[in-house]
Amino acid sequence: MRADMLPRSRSILALLAAVALAAPPALPARAPAAGGTLDGPRWTPFAALPATDREVERVAAQWSSLAGDVVRLSGAGATEAAVRSLSPGRRVVHLATHGFFVDPRCGHGAGGGRGIGGLAPAADSAAPPARDAQAPTDADNPLRLSGLALAGANRRSSAPEGADDGILTAEELAALDLAGVEWVVLSACDTGVGSLGAGEGVFGLRRALRIAGARTVVSSLWAVEDESALRWMESLYRRRLRESQDAVASVNGAMRDELSRRRAAGESTHPFYWAGFVASGDWR
Repeated sequence: MRADMLPRSRSILALLAAVALAAPPALPARAPAAGGTLDGPRWTPFAALPATDREVERVAAQWSSLAGDVVRLSGAGATEAAVRSLSPGRRVVHLATHGFFVDPRCGHGAGGGRGIGGLAPAADSAAPPARDAQAPTDADNPLRLSGLALAGANRRSSAPEGADDGILTAEELAALDLAGVEWVVLSACDTGVGSLGAGEGVFGLRRALRIAGARTVVSSLWAVEDESALRWMESLYRRRLRESQDAVASVNGAMRDELSRRRAAGESTHPFYWAGFVASGDWR
């Protein structure tokens, strides 16, 4: 179906998470839990991502001109509850924020990237205390080790028990009903990686969204750079909406567009800047 023939009642959900609205509260020093889980990581704030706001504006403008209304969440409104309630029934769900996968090898993300910044194990800390063998931790469920930072993520530790903490994990995404959602685009770092299970494949955000019913997931294989991701996504939607290309052609075209632009500008053509995103699922 051509983009200009899409039903206007099925809008895109363009989401910008305000992860830097508030500084995190002061926390006592503590060692990370075994394996770099979310039970006790070293805490640093998620940094602002200036390009995500412009990215959402440009994607929304392209969609509005061709395919109908846009539901946009930003700032304090980009909460876990809003994502959970508004994602079902959308044709496209676009999430532009920080993404992460916590494992023993991860560290603090580089500046200007959409990767881990608020959750990272301390490489130089003392050995963690032994855990209670009967007490389950995040390591017992690999879908708890991948997630996205939403509003309130920088105050995660002060959230009341049982309340949203600003971290939307793969486990929580897998519980959504995304049947009928054609595209979920994760414009963040490390959204296509996760824990590798023998004979099971990769447990992470991409797997969670497929479990939830999303037809196609666009995710990243490494820590993407903020400005490059903005341009890549703008090209992706131009090809998808204005040129009516399928998922494979849109992703490949976005790669070529960013590579060509960097060559013409005399900038680095390292694949880090243009080849980080892939599509999985339905190729259409």
